[in-house]
Amino acid sequence: MIYSPIHILTNVARPRYLVTMMILMVLLSIALVLHAQQTQLSIHIPAVNVSITALSANGMPLTKYAIVGLSCAEYNVSNVGLMSVIIPIPSTGSITCRAYAYSFGVYSSRTVVLTANESGEAISVALVIPVSGYYVPGIGFVPISTLIVIAVVIIIVIILIVIGLIEYSRWRRERLARLIRPPE
Repeated sequence: MIYSPIHILTNVARPRYLVTMMILMVLLSIALVLHAQQTQLSIHIPAVNVSITALSANGMPLTKYAIVGLSCAEYNVSNVGLMSVIIPIPSTGSITCRAYAYSFGVYSSRTVVLTANESGEAISVALVIPVSGYYVPGIGFVPISTLIVIAVVIIIVIILIVIGLIEYSRWRRERLARLIRPPE
């Protein structure tokens, strides 16, 4: 007897078809679970965490007043204030980097040599920028040159106010003298 496809699906082969589909679904889920549970290989890339801080001449951190950076073979990274960057290093030998900082027109740099022995370590680099100043609450770091300019401007304003008061006093005396003395 020859069965039509509709007859096979509706009557005779339906239980076998469902069993076959269930077995295929179970096998597929097992294959997916086994694929997801494969062991992953870890790759170790030697790298060093380099932190750069810019300090003023009197040791104050120039957090938002300095541009700091690190320039290595193919890496050139810069930031405002503090900077922390992870630099990959060769597994043998070393890599030479230049840490730099710039603030208030003054530049400072330092050469840092990173070797494979320092892999995984954190290296701190403090760059002293020869600019001195004071921390003013509410304002922040103010360099000495700015303080000197502010003092000179205040002195000039005071001198101009005194000259203006002297001239005003002289003008008032002359005007009062004209009122008191009758015209001739």
